[in-house]
Amino acid sequence: MAWYSCGLRFTCKRCGHCCSGEPGYVFLSKEEIENISSYLAISEAEFLDKYTRLIDRGTYYDYSLKEMDDYSCIFLGDNGCSIYPVKPLQCSTYPFWDYLLSDKALFYAEKEVCPGVGEGELHSEKEIKELLNLAKKRDNYRKIKK
Repeated sequence: MAWYSCGLRFTCKRCGHCCSGEPGYVFLSKEEIENISSYLAISEAEFLDKYTRLIDRGTYYDYSLKEMDDYSCIFLGDNGCSIYPVKPLQCSTYPFWDYLLSDKALFYAEKEVCPGVGEGELHSEKEIKELLNLAKKRDNYRKIKK
């Protein structure tokens, strides 16, 4: 039984804290690249050139969104995420990520970064596990072979 079997409360406050502060990666699948470039009304090639970086993972590559000098996501503006309707799954599933759910204390420590953790809507264990499975499935398709 998962420690979160009774569910977890989380509501996105759209504060942008999870989109800034520390260096990191927002990995993209082919479908996400298509969706975001279409939303921005630019070609996929232009999107990849202007907004992503290629990450060498040893045996494969990943595309990740670029960051600004302060490590904020390139799409974080004064009014929040400028691609919110088509934001990557990695962003949509936060804070229900494997490593944050591996330990109750770790999950609730995230409240220091995210004011929505432990607040608002109750997400069931079933819903959380569906999000985890969706992320794992997506991860299998995002890698670019060398």
